[in-house]
Amino acid sequence: MMWSGWRRWAAIVLLLAGFLGCTMPASSQTPPLTAAAARHTLDTWNPGFCKVADFYGFYVSGANPANQEAYVLIANPGDKAQKPVVYTARFQLLTFPEGQPRWFLTSLITHSSGLSKRLGWDNLIIPVKAPPPPAEAK
Repeated sequence: MMWSGWRRWAAIVLLLAGFLGCTMPASSQTPPLTAAAARHTLDTWNPGFCKVADFYGFYVSGANPANQEAYVLIANPGDKAQKPVVYTARFQLLTFPEGQPRWFLTSLITHSSGLSKRLGWDNLIIPVKAPPPPAEAK
């Protein structure tokens, strides 16, 4: 059976549309993860233990920009004698069933007791929230 000209073009267009539709990036923009939002989230998720003393910056782990690690110096506001400790805070971009991506704090780990001993919190799912705008001075 010989295909007529319009059927051949229709098949090519459908194949290209299917291929491009499967490989094109999603139209929704990835929300940025800011240092202010990460710091605010770390300060508010467990305020009795966790207060960010210094924020060193982000590291994109691997080739996946949806996984970012922040290195932070955390002090315990409840225990003034305890020295601040460097933690690795892992943030991951998770997508809701509706298709909306959002950043979450997923772990807060330190190796301050040696490389063979991990201390901290794993398996967290804490949504990253931007800090409130500063109050206007009168």
